[in-house]
Amino acid sequence: MKKYWIIINNEIQRQFAYRIGIAAYSFGNIAEVIVMVVLWSIVYRNIETIHGYTAKEMVSYLVFAWFFSFLTTTYAFEANIAKDIQTGALNNMLVKPISYLRYMATVATGRILIALLIVLIQDILIILLLRGRLIFSADVSKIVLLLAMLSVTYLFNVLFSIGIGFLAFWTTEISGIYYALKVLRNFLSGYYFPIVLLPVALVKINLFFPFVYTAYIPVQLYLGKISFAEGLRGLAIEILWLVALYVIIKIVWRFGLKKYESVGI
Repeated sequence: MKKYWIIINNEIQRQFAYRIGIAAYSFGNIAEVIVMVVLWSIVYRNIETIHGYTAKEMVSYLVFAWFFSFLTTTYAFEANIAKDIQTGALNNMLVKPISYLRYMATVATGRILIALLIVLIQDILIILLLRGRLIFSADVSKIVLLLAMLSVTYLFNVLFSIGIGFLAFWTTEISGIYYALKVLRNFLSGYYFPIVLLPVALVKINLFFPFVYTAYIPVQLYLGKISFAEGLRGLAIEILWLVALYVIIKIVWRFGLKKYESVGI
């Protein structure tokens, strides 16, 4: 465990070296959620409900979807993976007494510890600004289930980022792919708005993919739009997708490493 803590501590120290960048991102994050709230407030100016959502429920959905998303993000650390592959730094990792997958997952943990503190501060500011327009829940069983869902979501996002990073075995530039997949993931997860606003056929199709269980379902549970049993079902489906993604990542790593070795390791 000591070696993992050293990796985490090193990543925490490295992140603190970019304090101005962190402050800028934090300001942008807060501005983003405020803009979304303002836009939806305008939409609700002459409307009481939209697809069963009151103005207060919609604002709460946007804020908590934003909050849950930033609690589980990996902050684009797939770029680090791509850089390791493209520069040959991966060579050094292959001879160390820790697997590369575990190493990158540990690095992501170091990042999320910093992010957690920042997001909590951001959330306190948002709550203070919008406290009269938000719905709060003190249901202990619901909160425990939410924590479990967010934990699985974080692990899923780590593997998802690793998978994108591994694309560097076959291409020299992954930033465009990452951006496109990030936008698609946010859209399908219900980060921008409740997916119930989409056509029914698209909603049904979306339920077969993992992303909807990373934001939309947790927020629905929090707002009481779905039952505890439905939340448990969502958690079970998310865990199945997590296992499937892990298997896929292992396969991609095996084939990617063969290609990497064939070009100069």
